[in-house]
Amino acid sequence: MGVTHAGTGAFRSAGRRHQDDGRQDSSDWRLQGDYFGSATRAPQPVTLSLEGGALQIAGQGFSERPAAAQVRIGHRSSSGRMLLTLPDGAMIDCPTDARLEQWLALPQTAERPKGRRRRQAALALIAMLMAWLALPATAERLIDRVPAQIDRHIGREMLSRLDQGWLQPSQLPATQQQDLRLRLEKQAAGHCPEAASSPWEAQFRARGQLGAPSAFGLPGGTIVITDDRLGPAGEAAPALLDTLCRELQQVQRRQGLRTLARQEPASLLLGLVFEDFSATVAVAWPVLSRRLPLERSR
Repeated sequence: MGVTHAGTGAFRSAGRRHQDDGRQDSSDWRLQGDYFGSATRAPQPVTLSLEGGALQIAGQGFSERPAAAQVRIGHRSSSGRMLLTLPDGAMIDCPTDARLEQWLALPQTAERPKGRRRRQAALALIAMLMAWLALPATAERLIDRVPAQIDRHIGREMLSRLDQGWLQPSQLPATQQQDLRLRLEKQAAGHCPEAASSPWEAQFRARGQLGAPSAFGLPGGTIVITDDRLGPAGEAAPALLDTLCRELQQVQRRQGLRTLARQEPASLLLGLVFEDFSATVAVAWPVLSRRLPLERSR
């Protein structure tokens, strides 16, 4: 990618040294992450490695190799994870890693392509003009332009928060949990179309600090089910399937993002303009946790 500011030669020279150092120091570096490449596919585990000036992404049956200058860190969470944005719009959720951040740092200082800057300027102008008219309504109309990976990242962050302060690990054996997931997927697919058309995953937890036995959805398709919401033998009662379908309808409608659009519209508009949804992720917990069955004495 070309650099237009003064000191281009020095910058390129430094960039070559940076890439050379990366080849020397990062040959044995590996990092595991979850790849979000499509709104209709579940996250896929991938292994990241650094090869010269590119990030090697290897998953089951596919691989990508974007240049460092094309990879951006879109969000760093308080739970020690970060969200990488790839040039085709796909995203990778992975642990925060100092070596990866250092490796990406130099190319990120280069200017973005002119076409992207023009598009950002145009979107910024449109956003400001529409904001004067009706900011929440504007943000909600633009939800379809927000990558579905953002919903999933928000859902993962919210589950991490819940695990830290409200939920406890499920008392069900891991093999029983997996068997229940498979049975729930099959039963739900025959009970409501949302279960068959959208990727989702059941996560079992002990109730902990929740106010009552619960089953609730998080953005991106995570459905949290407390152990005491299941039947005596750990089976899914018809009432649970009804609740599951209602929650999946909310997930499919992207109700979480719609709530953020109404209550924190600026975070969505800024994310669309600058292709960085850090503010959206940051405000998601305080806004969306109000809809969860939490005991508020904490």
